[in-house]
Amino acid sequence: MGKICFTNVFYINPFTLLKFTDMNSHYSIISAAIRPEIQEKITIGLLFVSANKVLFDFSKNKVLAIKTLLDNQNLYKYLTETIKQIEISVGLENSKNNTLLNNEELPIQYSTGYLSYMNRYSNNLIHFSAPIQNDLDMKEEELFNLLFNEYIDCTTAPIQKKTKSIITVKEEFYPQIKSFYNTNKTITKQDIPKLPMPVEIDIIGKNKIPVFAQIIDFERPTYNINHDALILSTLMNVYNSKAKSFIVGNEPDKAVFPKSHMAWNDLRVWKQVTFLAVDEIDGIKNYAEEHGVLPLF
Repeated sequence: MGKICFTNVFYINPFTLLKFTDMNSHYSIISAAIRPEIQEKITIGLLFVSANKVLFDFSKNKVLAIKTLLDNQNLYKYLTETIKQIEISVGLENSKNNTLLNNEELPIQYSTGYLSYMNRYSNNLIHFSAPIQNDLDMKEEELFNLLFNEYIDCTTAPIQKKTKSIITVKEEFYPQIKSFYNTNKTITKQDIPKLPMPVEIDIIGKNKIPVFAQIIDFERPTYNINHDALILSTLMNVYNSKAKSFIVGNEPDKAVFPKSHMAWNDLRVWKQVTFLAVDEIDGIKNYAEEHGVLPLF
């Protein structure tokens, strides 16, 4: 795992709520409670908000260490799921292309007002520090890395360019393929009589054969991944495997998501589907253009 700087273990929150005026950027330090009865926490992540973007990363070393410190492993699952939800929400905030600085009249998710609220009312596992003003004149990524190494993990440099969330990928990709495919479609027995029950497919079209695709977030629990794969299997059975199928998804971190990584590894070698990484998703559009695919419904 490597050496971890546990100088960031503390017993009371050292940050105090400040009043901010004419602020360029602010940040909040995220911690996980390992013994809430004595307010013992470990800092695990950094959320940085500027006029242009929101940056977020967490220490995989510390998250894995926390797994060994928590008696209840359901709490660890909740911790990893919460981290994933923060990543998704940060991607959505960045995709809005709005001014992300504090404006109490706007419902910006990571305004100082929102983070101050989260600081006061965080649950027993995840804690946000009160928002801290940044006065340093540095590039966003450089400052983020400096803060991350100072407060979160002094041995692991954060990933500066985060992979887009699956929600963001769908929002950007669906408009590009609307002339070729139905997207986010619920299919029932009225649409396909042989279908045993309704299914929700991300992308579906047809040329001489049906063409469909599922965009899968492999950092979710395996039951969600299995559900997405089952939809493809169900449709292929209905069409007696006479269909073109795609799965789109990125490899999850094996150390953080071991079971999900196993599912990813199995599905990427599934001979009945074409497996694409998220940055290869244009392959679905290219296939449609080359084979004259049209919406099925």
